[in-house]
Amino acid sequence: MSEPRREIVFRSVAGGLLRAGLTGGLRVMAGRSRLRPAFSIFTYHRVNDWGDAFQPAMPTAVFERQIRYVAAHYTVLTVEDLVDRMASGRVPRDAVAITFDDGYRDNLTHAAPILARYRVPATMFLATGFMGSKEVPWYHRLADALQRTTRASVSSPSGEELPLGDTAARLAALRRLQGQLKTLAEDRFQTSLAGLLEGLGEPGSPAQRDLMLSWEDVLALRGLGFRIGAHTVSHPILSRLTLDRAREEILGSRRAIEAAVGYSPRAFAYPNGGAADYTSDVVDLVRAAGFTCAVTTKFGMNTDNTSPWELRRGQPWEEDLPRFALKLAWYGLTLR
Repeated sequence: MSEPRREIVFRSVAGGLLRAGLTGGLRVMAGRSRLRPAFSIFTYHRVNDWGDAFQPAMPTAVFERQIRYVAAHYTVLTVEDLVDRMASGRVPRDAVAITFDDGYRDNLTHAAPILARYRVPATMFLATGFMGSKEVPWYHRLADALQRTTRASVSSPSGEELPLGDTAARLAALRRLQGQLKTLAEDRFQTSLAGLLEGLGEPGSPAQRDLMLSWEDVLALRGLGFRIGAHTVSHPILSRLTLDRAREEILGSRRAIEAAVGYSPRAFAYPNGGAADYTSDVVDLVRAAGFTCAVTTKFGMNTDNTSPWELRRGQPWEEDLPRFALKLAWYGLTLR
């Protein structure tokens, strides 16, 4: 069966199961089949309707469909609460948590009203150096430079010459360059990024000056009941830093939140969050800094065997609601 045909069949089956109420049966079966409680953690970044391929975001309508469904069929608690409940054996069998990384302003303008409407709590992980600043994270500077440049190609840190002839080529170059930069130690990363931006003739991006939350926005989120977590100061890959620099980034983000919000964050999110992006020494630094839990981007469910400082995250990335619902139930049934 061809891929397009397979997708059509899957969408049709998923829609039929949801309409017949059988997706719910699969969800209930998943909860009852587990020998021990488990919960999943969703990871979101941006939610808006701008349709910019270089600055991708989940459309607002898609986000609302997902939140409405999850609120109706799952028990949504914060990561912090679920960690506490796991320690005391009180995790609901249908529990999930919602998280947002980085600290984008559209989390307040687009996502927060939807979360509040359905009374869904969430934890917002902030890269604190960008809050209330005119600076934007490096990956946005690179994306903006690639989108706006008039250059025909760019040389990567590995020496490849990447063509920039059309939008597809520029997006492919962006993925390639981001992947290479994330593997570099901090000194070489900074040098390579500066060289790339200079080579692209970075024009600056005034349209992005309100890309990130201000501290007033963060206070508004706190007032709406959202938890605030730390995500370092400048969003570096912590495994590429010296331990002293990693400590600065971890403690710096915690202290910035304490100073601006009057709130000691309990949860931390490792930037990028894959297995290669942090080390056991970094985990020890997070614990020593006073965080009671930390999230990765490793895919899977969390049980009482999961370290609170290496929690797994991930959800179906389906815009079609029946497929989202079916995959979510299937994950609960099959992931251990």
